[in-house]
Amino acid sequence: MLKGIPVQESPLNVSVKEEEIEVLYEDGDLLAVNKPSGLLSVPGKNIKQSVLSVLKKQCKSEALFPVHRLDRQTSGVLLLAKNKKALSNLQMQFEKRSTKKRYIAILDGVLTKESGSISLPLATDYNDRPRQLICFEKGKEAITDFKLLSVKNSLSRVAFFPKTGRSHQLRVHAAFHQGLNMAILGDDLYGTQKERMFLHAEHLVFLQPNSLKEIKLECLAPF
Repeated sequence: MLKGIPVQESPLNVSVKEEEIEVLYEDGDLLAVNKPSGLLSVPGKNIKQSVLSVLKKQCKSEALFPVHRLDRQTSGVLLLAKNKKALSNLQMQFEKRSTKKRYIAILDGVLTKESGSISLPLATDYNDRPRQLICFEKGKEAITDFKLLSVKNSLSRVAFFPKTGRSHQLRVHAAFHQGLNMAILGDDLYGTQKERMFLHAEHLVFLQPNSLKEIKLECLAPF
């Protein structure tokens, strides 16, 4: 039925040029990298190219286990464990919310609030996957603190400090009217598609799983 009608290519079908991924930190237990925008954290059902597949070639097939994930269009600090013991320890830190995270985003609009906290439970929209929606009956707790950094050309630069790690949490908390009511620039699910989504995981603090020494990782946003 669509024959002869020009349609926009789905962003899920666009592959990323396979380049070496920047390593931010490495020791015997873990590896932290700067995930590029447009690359899956782990292989998907239909798309096999991912940070994990690239790193396995780059690191000579070394065993790597993702501790957490970033959305395909999100860039920034991504943490991987080199063994199951380290994986368990690091994932527990995320689950207990002892890690500290900061994201930088550009919002498509003028934010008038200087700072605040958003607490809106999230659930999968089963009628429109992979979208998430706000659901006070069955949704899981999702909390995001935010701080306005600057406003320029009707766009707002914001720092997000997620207290939980739900799927699409920052994207939904930004876009939905119960939250900030303005989508992240370039968010093709909840806003308008651009050359990329302007969301970047800039800062991560956690404890080294063996020494328990605090590690602070920072990777400045490229926008």
